[in-house]
Amino acid sequence: MQKTPEWWLKLLLRLWGAPPLLAIVAFVMPHSWMAAVHEWLGMGLLPDKPIVDYLARYASAFSVFYGVVLFVFAGDVHRYARLITIQAILIIVFSAVGAVFGWRAGMPWWWIASDVASCWLASGAMLWLQKRIVVSRAATS
Repeated sequence: MQKTPEWWLKLLLRLWGAPPLLAIVAFVMPHSWMAAVHEWLGMGLLPDKPIVDYLARYASAFSVFYGVVLFVFAGDVHRYARLITIQAILIIVFSAVGAVFGWRAGMPWWWIASDVASCWLASGAMLWLQKRIVVSRAATS
């Protein structure tokens, strides 16, 4: 079986969508566990404030949602092509802006660098594969 750009895009969407699904654990974990992980990462004590707990859980739930959406997109990359493009572009933009906010907030450099690099590589690959799909379809038409 020849692996087409469509096959690779579906695989990439599933691979990129799987880790966010694991955020379901953070969504339901006790605050004490969140605090322990926060401290283990070297970020000091996690503030015991309602907004911190709420935002951590909201971000985790949104991550799970994003993972599910990518799996849906992988089911039909032609039907969802425009949405795949939009999400890839937005992830590139949001990661760049998020890097600035992360730096200002004092996030570790390795966290920011790995986040931006992974977002740009995965999203860039999605955009490139979509172009390849268009070229492949035009060649067979």
